[in-house]
Amino acid sequence: MGAAGVRLGIDFGTSNTVAVVALPGREPRPLLFDGSPLLPSAVCLDQAGRLLVGRDALHTSLASPASFEPFPKRCIDDETVLLGEAQVPVPDLIAAALRRVAAEVAVVSSDPVTEVVLTCPAAWGARRRDVLLTAAAQALPGTVRLVTEPVAAASFFVEVAGSQVPVDRCAVVYDFGAGTFDASVVRRTATGFVTVAAEGLTDAGGLDVDAAIVERIGTTLGVRDPAIWQRLLRPESSGDRRASRQLWDNVRAGKEMLSRATTTLIHVPLFDADAPLGREELEEIAAPVLQQTIGAVRLVLQRAAIEAPEVAAVFLAGGSSRIPAVATVLHRALGIAPTNVEQPELAVAEGSLRTVESAPHEEPTTTAWPDLPGVATPARPRRRPAVILAVGAALAVFAAAGVAAAAALGDDDAQGQGAGPTTTPTAASPSPTPSPTPSLAPNLDPCLVGTWRSTSITAFHAISGDQVALTGRAGVVATYRPDGVLTQDFNKSTDTAANHDGARWSEKVRGTARMRVRHTDGKEYISEVQAKGTVTLYRNGKRNNQIPLSFILEPEEYFCSGDRLEFHGGGVSVWTRLA
Repeated sequence: MGAAGVRLGIDFGTSNTVAVVALPGREPRPLLFDGSPLLPSAVCLDQAGRLLVGRDALHTSLASPASFEPFPKRCIDDETVLLGEAQVPVPDLIAAALRRVAAEVAVVSSDPVTEVVLTCPAAWGARRRDVLLTAAAQALPGTVRLVTEPVAAASFFVEVAGSQVPVDRCAVVYDFGAGTFDASVVRRTATGFVTVAAEGLTDAGGLDVDAAIVERIGTTLGVRDPAIWQRLLRPESSGDRRASRQLWDNVRAGKEMLSRATTTLIHVPLFDADAPLGREELEEIAAPVLQQTIGAVRLVLQRAAIEAPEVAAVFLAGGSSRIPAVATVLHRALGIAPTNVEQPELAVAEGSLRTVESAPHEEPTTTAWPDLPGVATPARPRRRPAVILAVGAALAVFAAAGVAAAAALGDDDAQGQGAGPTTTPTAASPSPTPSPTPSLAPNLDPCLVGTWRSTSITAFHAISGDQVALTGRAGVVATYRPDGVLTQDFNKSTDTAANHDGARWSEKVRGTARMRVRHTDGKEYISEVQAKGTVTLYRNGKRNNQIPLSFILEPEEYFCSGDRLEFHGGGVSVWTRLA
């Protein structure tokens, strides 16, 4: 541990940042931000060019939604993020939150900071960790030590909560946060813990439970006046944004109350009505999200080659683990009663100060949050996919302009495009909750939110030195989620085809993709793209070549109006709305 002085542990989370400070001779305690141990990680660029963080960012975003970034941690693979008209380096976004932490430490103590520990997901590779350390160097004093989140959480439960995990035995860390979920298997050694396997879900956090509650309210109260309900879901004025945020605040508060009570009322602004919610109904609503987390736990145990009876303990971390049904479904699935604490959101930050001094870069078995290929990202995150196939001595280049537009949300990132044909797409309203919510992500054109099916896609390929237009690919399904995630499903799409130089060329795409998406100035940008599938080129019905499904992160112009969507870039694609 560090020499006598202030010791600081920081858990930089997707939705909230938590910090724990240990003053000389005293036990660690949570650092408070405006009276709360939770500092919203969101940032907003004000008119003076200052990066505001936390509740200041949330407040400013009501008037400047285009300058708001609710999920800085999710931008870890981007070089810059567009806030208003400014391109802001991602390390600067993260540093804004860390700088606020350092400022609060200076308020509570004038002693020097002698140790700083910063946590990160176990699955983050060297590149992502370097981004985090770059941000830390801008904002925090001294040398910063990185510790993985599951190791920090396990250390907390053993050293603070009194849990028993013998040396060489394993425990499961079930980290259910507001924005994400992580399941990890950690093994205890003579000096601490190491991560054996990890699995993460970016679409299974407490905010997703909140979104399901809002959807349930919409089926009862929202149908009374759909126009008013849409004002809450997709606010355009500052007044509606305040009402929308209040709704999400009320939903979250009601959900949290049901960990202590059996029934509650959720006030719905604009309607001036109260929606009842009971614990049993909450468990029903949350069940799909919780089942995703249980699936991740089973997968991580499989990767670690451990059977449930061999697990010494199950630790509940993250604020959303308070939902009563969490412990129930885990106990039922694993046959082990999980260990919980009064403030699970503090477990990672406080546990970071309980870890050993040296924390080598672990290489757990995982597919969670993989480092994306090293794409030289230009000033803005680029978004359009492209496929390159060798055609004998020639090269067939598939500029998947339309493919990028259709996305049936899959697992990480795909591509999508869309905009209004008669008007420039407007930036989406900021997330209505203090933590970003799945209501509507910033810079997401609301016209595109929903599910689309391609009716025709034309993409140009270089075949034998000629640019050939291949047309077809009806049936690609693209889903734009309100939280800014785009998915694509190509599995039921038709082939594109063309006749050239006496041969019939066709292309088949199969697979799914998922990505982050944002819209600016009539263009669609994607980032964090992950795809799983194949692109196969045929000549006269015989396979010519096949490569993995992949995308080029370049922007594409789009036009969106009602139930029609078009993309124009390396080709033309036309889509019709399904939902």
